[in-house]
Amino acid sequence: MTTTTGDLTGAIVEGRYRLRRLIARGGMADVYEAHDERLDRTVAVKMITTEGVAGFDLKAFTHEARTIARLSHPNVVAVFDQGVHQGLPYVVMEYVPGTTLRDLLNRRRRLRIDEAVELFAQLLDGLQAAHDAGLVHRDIKPENILLKNGGRGDRVKVVDFGLAEAVHGDRESAGPLVATAAYVAPELVNGKPATTASDVYSSALVLYELLTGEVPFDGPDPGAVARRHVEEDVPSPQLKAPDVPESLAELVSAAAARRPGTRPVDAGAFLRRLQAIDVKPVPGTTGQVPRPTRAVQTTMVVGTPHAKRSWKALITLVLIAAALISVAAAGWWIGVGRYTSTPSLLDQSRDTVAAFAEEEGFDVDVQDGYSESVPIGEVVSQDPGVGDRIRQGATITVVISLGPERYQVPNVAGMSEDEAREALAAFDAEVTVEREYSTEFEANEVVGTDPAAGEEVKAGTPVAIIVSDGFPPLTVPDVVGMDEDAAISALQSEGLTVGEVAPRHSDTIPAGSVIEQTPAADSPAGAGDVVDLVVSDGPEPIEVPDVVGMDLDEATETLEGLGFTVKTAQIWFSGTVFDQSLDAGSEHPKGSEIWLWAN
Repeated sequence: MTTTTGDLTGAIVEGRYRLRRLIARGGMADVYEAHDERLDRTVAVKMITTEGVAGFDLKAFTHEARTIARLSHPNVVAVFDQGVHQGLPYVVMEYVPGTTLRDLLNRRRRLRIDEAVELFAQLLDGLQAAHDAGLVHRDIKPENILLKNGGRGDRVKVVDFGLAEAVHGDRESAGPLVATAAYVAPELVNGKPATTASDVYSSALVLYELLTGEVPFDGPDPGAVARRHVEEDVPSPQLKAPDVPESLAELVSAAAARRPGTRPVDAGAFLRRLQAIDVKPVPGTTGQVPRPTRAVQTTMVVGTPHAKRSWKALITLVLIAAALISVAAAGWWIGVGRYTSTPSLLDQSRDTVAAFAEEEGFDVDVQDGYSESVPIGEVVSQDPGVGDRIRQGATITVVISLGPERYQVPNVAGMSEDEAREALAAFDAEVTVEREYSTEFEANEVVGTDPAAGEEVKAGTPVAIIVSDGFPPLTVPDVVGMDEDAAISALQSEGLTVGEVAPRHSDTIPAGSVIEQTPAADSPAGAGDVVDLVVSDGPEPIEVPDVVGMDLDEATETLEGLGFTVKTAQIWFSGTVFDQSLDAGSEHPKGSEIWLWAN
C-alpha cells in the first residue's frame, strides 16, 4: 500500500474534496478544511497520518463511520463520507466553525457552574445518541468537544467517535491503551474493553475540570497518571471549588467511581441524574479554596434572679411566654413548617406518577414533551426540582416523554419552491435548494427532497429541496438500422416526440427497420421536439412479364433486367420458351428466382 505524508493542502480527494487548508494536526490524524465540489459546501476532512496508519483497522474504521453517518443529532458532528486516499484512510465530516472546549478552558480556566452544567448536558445528550446506536467514544476530552459559533445555542458538538478504536483495536478485545491519560477510565488502563460506562468516567472528569479548572490527576508521565486512575479515587470537586453544590459534587464522584458497575450505566442515565439536582452555587463561596479563618464564638450569659417574684407576676410571665410561643409557632408554620423538600418523581411513569405523588401528599400537573434520551411514558423533568423547597400539598409539574421529536418529511413533489418551504416549516427544517434537470417535472417545480418524503427526521434537520431545471439539453439519438418499435422507444426515453413514420422500399435494409431519420443523429434538440422516421418495407415488388414464346436468351435478358434471378432448362435446341415458373402478371420481390423451360 503506497502512502503519502506531509501537508496535503491543495490535493483533491476522490475527485471531489479539495483540501483548502490544514486546520489541526495531531499524532494520529490531520484535519483539513475542504470544499466539496460536487455539493458546493465546506466540509472537514480528517486524514489519518502515516504514523497513525500503522496497525490501522480499516474495517472497524469503515463500520464506525457508517454507524455515525446514520446518527442525526445536533450535538454530534455529522459524518458524510469515508475512504482511502493514497494509502491514508480519511473521513469527511461536518465543518464546525468555532473553537474547542480546550480553547475555552485555556482562556478562562474554569466556567460558571450553571454554564458548565448547560454545556455538559449537551455533551451527554450527544453522547447518549451514540450509546443508543451501539457506539463507544473511548476518548472523551475537551479537545474532542467543539463549540459551534463561539458558544451560542446548540453549541456543543462531539467529534471523533471510534477513531481510537479503529487505530488500535476493537472494543471486544484488550488492545493497546489509546486514550488521554488525564481522562482514561481505570478499566481501560487494566486492558479491559471499553463500554458506555468508560465514556461516563471520562465525561465525569471533563465536568470536574469545567467546575474546578484542573483535572484530578496530572503530571509529566502519562503512564503514572494513568495508574493513578486505577489506584486512587477521584477527589470531590468541592476540595478545589467549594462553591460546587454538594449534590453536584456527589454526582461527579459517583460517575468517576473506579468500579464501572457503580457508575451511571450510560450517558443518558448520567444526564437524567444531572437534570434532577440543584446546581445553584453554595452561598457564601467564590469558587476559590478559602483561606483558614479564626473561629468566633458568641455566648449569651443569663444571671440568677435575686428578688422573689409574686405568683401573680409569675402567672403573667407564663401567659406572656405562651403568647410568644404561639406567635412563634404560627410564624414558624407560615415561614417554614408548612414547607418540605420536593420528592423525586423522575423514576415514575405516566401510569404511576399521580398515585405516587398522592402518597407523598402532592398533586401533579402532567405535561407532555419530547426527549431524545428518556423512553416514552417516563418522566423527563419535574418542577420544583428534587429537593427544592415546596409547600405540603402543592402541585408538582412533571413532563412525560413522548419519545424523540420526529417529523415525517412531506411529499412536496410538483410544488413550487415557496410552497415546499412552507410545508417544511412545520418542523423548522433547515432548507437548502439543489437544482437538477428532470424529464418528469417542468422547470421550477420541486422534484423531491433529501431526505426523501416519508422519512422521519428531527426538528431542525437539514432538508434539501430538489428543484427542476426542466428537461435536460438533448441531442437526437441515432436510430437508423433499429426496428421501428425500438427506435420509437429510444426517442421517447430522451424526451422527444415521434412524428411521421413513412414506409419506403429498400433493397438493403430489412423490412421494419429504420432507413432514415429527420433530424439526423446527434442534432441538437429540445424536449418534445419531433423526429420523423422512414421505415423499410423491404425490396420493391416487380410484376413478372409474360416471356412464353420468346427466345430463351431474350427472355433471360428481360427478366434479369427487371432484377429477377433466372434459371433455365432447355429440352430441344430451338431455344423458344414454352413455360415459366412465376405466372405472368404476378408481383414478386426483386431478386426472386424464375425458372424458364425452352425447346
